[in-house]
Amino acid sequence: MNDKKKIILDKTVREYMSSPVLSVDEGSTLKEVAKFMKSMKAPLILVKNKSLEYSGVVTEADFTHKVAAKGYSVKTTTVGAIMSSPIKTIKGSTIMAEANKTMRQSGIRHLLVMDNDEFVGLLSPINFFKYYEDVEEYLSDLAINDGLTGIHNRRYFDEVLKVEWKRTKREKSPLSLIMLDIDYFKKYNDTYGHQAGDESLIKVAKAISESLRRPADILARYGGEEFVIVLPNVEQKDAVKLSEKIRAEIETLKIEHRLSSISPFVTASLGVASIVPNSDLSPEVLLNKADKALYNAKIRGRNCVIVAHD
Repeated sequence: MNDKKKIILDKTVREYMSSPVLSVDEGSTLKEVAKFMKSMKAPLILVKNKSLEYSGVVTEADFTHKVAAKGYSVKTTTVGAIMSSPIKTIKGSTIMAEANKTMRQSGIRHLLVMDNDEFVGLLSPINFFKYYEDVEEYLSDLAINDGLTGIHNRRYFDEVLKVEWKRTKREKSPLSLIMLDIDYFKKYNDTYGHQAGDESLIKVAKAISESLRRPADILARYGGEEFVIVLPNVEQKDAVKLSEKIRAEIETLKIEHRLSSISPFVTASLGVASIVPNSDLSPEVLLNKADKALYNAKIRGRNCVIVAHD
């Protein structure tokens, strides 16, 4: 499973913490610390006490919000007077959702990240910005992509078909659609188990995706073992050629299928439909034509490509 597909809620503190984080002694003056932070370009810094334990954190905001407000002398006041304290320790393996909960419940804004009793980084509110960005990206991805195969889902397909229908109608150009169904997939699941079934779906989706060459070609999982491909500005003869290529590529995978009635390996049936959209028709017409062609491909023996005809 690639990083983009990784469940975002399982991401750990170690992936987002700040590291390395510099430190200063608690007895250092504000002037010394400010100069040090400026020279090191460090927006925050840890503070150590006399026992060499981390006792707090100082950020740039502590200087702007506390020093002037309380009238501290930058030459004589030590950093311990403005640091945020206490700090709390947390394991690097803790997931970010739990770290967020810990931060909110404790009221402590800076968590010291430890692994094997060693300090490895610091988790502060600012670290959550990247995490929240990743969450938003994941949720957006989840809304349009199939959770198993990583290709687009039915919802995205429905929207794309409407958009491409309007565009090709305006341009008076052809719009082709391929519907694909893996042959005897229920028997495959019954024989090899659902995990093997999922793995075969992933392999088939990858093979189809790699057969597409144009960015405009959209592949989606229509449901179960069915896939659809939207081909804007593609005429029927070219859609058929592509379908034959995809059918052959799936055979080439040589995924064993003992209970298939037509091949010792996983195969697929494909239905192709093409149309030049006009105001008298709707996208459902194209979808129904491709679906009927797929049905005919199954009737005629499967592992074949059938073209819809008027």
